[in-house]
Amino acid sequence: MSDQNLGVSLNGITLHVKNVEASLAFYKRIPGAQVLVHRPNTFAMLRIGQSRLGLLQWPQPTFHLEFDSLDLDATKAALRQAGFEPQSHPQIRSWGADDFVITDPDGNIVEFGLNEKGRGSTPPRLSEQG
Repeated sequence: MSDQNLGVSLNGITLHVKNVEASLAFYKRIPGAQVLVHRPNTFAMLRIGQSRLGLLQWPQPTFHLEFDSLDLDATKAALRQAGFEPQSHPQIRSWGADDFVITDPDGNIVEFGLNEKGRGSTPPRLSEQG
């Protein structure tokens, strides 16, 4: 059986965070996030879409998370409504990614990118229009 037929895909990740409670408060505001497990001051597990996000209290955190979205403008609006302040506007990067980022309480980068299914339906960004 080839690797392509194994159906392997990322279904979760665990971040090492300084403060589980602050990180849980941050991530559970993402639209659709559900808390699955919460062990105060130690560990939390959330489901966001089809994936899991673990938060483990650890002294030296840093990471970069990537989430897909079918509509970046609507996602950005929903995040702002939930109290997040994106660090950038959705934009096309030199390598072709259409994305924007926010940062969590520990300085981890949380990137929201356009899912391949959404590429045909999104209007051009200012960065695309010379």
